[in-house]
Amino acid sequence: MPTYTLHLCGAKGASTSFRLFDLASDGACFAAAGELLDDHVNCDHVEAWSGERAVLARHRFQPILRPIAAAASPPAVPAT
Repeated sequence: MPTYTLHLCGAKGASTSFRLFDLASDGACFAAAGELLDDHVNCDHVEAWSGERAVLARHRFQPILRPIAAAASPPAVPAT
């Protein structure tokens, strides 16, 4: 089983602690991250890594997604 490093991160994104887990797959990181969020109420989110590869980031509260600009108009098609 691969070893995953799960970093407990504060609101500013800095890792305050980490835990090592031997998990069956990348998918198992999601549940492990949720358990860490439940156990550490001051943690904003958990980042999971497999070596140098980022696997996921699970946030306590889902980020609010807003459009950054109005949709652009499609380009004009020249008349033929």
